[in-house]
Amino acid sequence: MTHLQSRAGNKQVKSQAVMAALFVATVLAALFFTGSAFAARKYTCPMHPHYIAGEPGTCPICGMDLVPIANAAKTVEETGKDLSAPDGETDTGTRAAITIPPETIQNIGVRTEQAAMVRFGTDIRSYGVVTENARTTHVISGRVAGWIEELHITAVGDEVKEGDLLFTLYSPELISAQQDYIAAIKGAIGGRIASSAKRLRSLGIGNKALEEIKTRRRKLEHPPFYAETGGIVSHLMVSRGSYLKPGMQVATIQDYSSVWVEVSVAEKDLEFLKKNSKATVTFPNLGGMTRLAHIDYIHPTIDSDSRTGRVRLVLDNPDGNLKPGAYADVVFETDIDKRLGIPSEAILKSSEGDFVVAALGEGRFQPRKVETGIRNKGRTEIVDGLTEGETVVVSGQFLIDSESSLRESFRKLQKLQTGLAALKVTGDQQAMIDHLIDAALYLHETITGGQELEAEILASALRVPERLLPKFRGTKLQFILQDARDALNLAKDAVTRKEQQLALAWLVSAVKPWITEGRPEYYKDNGIKRYLDHGGGNEWLQLEGEVMNPYGEGRAVEVELNGGTVGRDVHGGHR
Repeated sequence: MTHLQSRAGNKQVKSQAVMAALFVATVLAALFFTGSAFAARKYTCPMHPHYIAGEPGTCPICGMDLVPIANAAKTVEETGKDLSAPDGETDTGTRAAITIPPETIQNIGVRTEQAAMVRFGTDIRSYGVVTENARTTHVISGRVAGWIEELHITAVGDEVKEGDLLFTLYSPELISAQQDYIAAIKGAIGGRIASSAKRLRSLGIGNKALEEIKTRRRKLEHPPFYAETGGIVSHLMVSRGSYLKPGMQVATIQDYSSVWVEVSVAEKDLEFLKKNSKATVTFPNLGGMTRLAHIDYIHPTIDSDSRTGRVRLVLDNPDGNLKPGAYADVVFETDIDKRLGIPSEAILKSSEGDFVVAALGEGRFQPRKVETGIRNKGRTEIVDGLTEGETVVVSGQFLIDSESSLRESFRKLQKLQTGLAALKVTGDQQAMIDHLIDAALYLHETITGGQELEAEILASALRVPERLLPKFRGTKLQFILQDARDALNLAKDAVTRKEQQLALAWLVSAVKPWITEGRPEYYKDNGIKRYLDHGGGNEWLQLEGEVMNPYGEGRAVEVELNGGTVGRDVHGGHR
C-alpha cells in the first residue's frame, strides 16, 4: 500500500474523496479559466492524482485504470467575461458556469443556503472582574455617642435580613431624648410630640423602637438598632463594649443579589459602545456559565498605562454564584443592523479575492467574486456580488478556504494558463533553481550514505524561493518554489531518517514539474536521473552511477524525465 493509499481510508471514503476532488477541480477550473482551457482531455489516477496523462491507460505506480478529469468540462457554458481579462477590458465579475452530474452532487453531499438579510454586527472581545454593586451597599454609622451593649452581628460573612436586631446602645443623650418624648406624650402637646419624635429618628432610633417607647411610655435603657436592608456583613468595625462616636462606621451590609462586572475595553473600541448595548458574559472558572447583560455605564476616563477604558455591566445574582473578584470573558455586539449575509464557510479565498459558488439550479454552479464585510457568529456580510435570495454552496466537503488548497487543486488539473516549458527564465534564475535540484541530490546522498545532514548546506537552496517568488508569482513556478521551500524547511529540521526521507519525497515532488515539463532536456544533458520506489510510490533524483534507493530495499524503476517509464527495473539497494 502506498503512502497516499494509506491516507485514503476505506473504499467508500476513497470513492467519495475522488468524486469530491473531481468536483472541486471542475469548479476551480471554471473559477480561473474560460471554456477553451478544457479543450484537451486529461486523465489521472484516483490514488495518485499528481499523475496526469493525455490519453487513457493505467497508472504506472499502482496499475489502476486512469479516469478522465474533465468530464464536467463538456457542459461548461460561458456566462460572462473572465475576471482575468487584460487591462482595458470590461470585468463583469462573472465566471463560467458548469454543470455537475446529479450522482456526483448526491455522493459528495452538496449543501446550499440562500443569501438572506439578517441582523448582526461586529464583536468586541474583552475581559472583566466581578465587583460589588455599590447601589446595594448599606453602611451603618453611629449618630450618637454611646457604648455598644449587645452585638448580634459578630463576624464578616454573617447573613442579615431586613428587620433583624443588629446591636443595642447605652447612650445618655438617647435617654434624655426619650424622656423629652415621653413628657410630650403625657402632656399631649402635639407640636412637641412631633419634634421629639423627629429628634429620636435623627439619632438613629427606628420606627419599631419609637412605637415601643410610645406604647410603654417608658424609656429604653439600651435602645435597639435594626437592619434596614438584608444582605451579608462585608465589613465590621466594632465589637461588644465599643464606644461609638457620631459618624463612626459600625458595619457594612452588602446585598449580593445583584453584582457589577467592571470590563476593561481597548481605547480604540470604546467609540463603538453605547449605553444599553448588549454583552455576553462568560465565566470560564464557573463551568463556562454564560449570562446576558447590558452596558450600565461607560466611564469617561482612560487608564494612561493600559490605554483601556472601563465599562460597567449589571448582572442579577439570585443564587450568589457570582462572587466579587471572579474573572469574566466579555463579548460586546456592536453596530447591529440588517445585512445581507451567508455562512462564512461558503467563502472561498484566493489571491484574487473572495469567491462563492452560486447554485443556479439543475446541477449548474457558477463561481462568483464577492466583496465581503463584517464577520460574526459564523456569518459573513456580502457587500457586493450577491443579491438576497440567491443560493450559494456551503458544503464543507468541497469548499476550499485557503490559497494553499487552491494550489493543490491547480496541480491536479495542470490547467494554469502558461506552461512551464513556455516560461521564460534567465540564466541566473535557472542557476538559482538548480540549487533546489542540488538539494534533492544532497538529501539522496546523505540518506543512502548514512551521513549526518548539515543544515548549512541547504541554506543556499532555502534562499532561492524568497528571491524568485516575487518574479514568478501567479505562474506554475510559484507553486514549485513554495512547496520546495516547505520541503527544505522540513529537511533542515529533520532529526530522524524517516523525516529526511519524507523531506526528500516532498522536495522531489515539488521540483518534478520543472524537471519533467519545464526543462527535461536540460537536466537530461546534465546527467540527472529520476527513479521511482515501486513499493512506496516516492521518487528521487541522482546522478548517473549505481542506483541507490533512499527509501529502503524496494524495487527501483527508472522514469524518463519527460514522464514516461524507461521500461526496466533497477534493484536499487539501500546501504
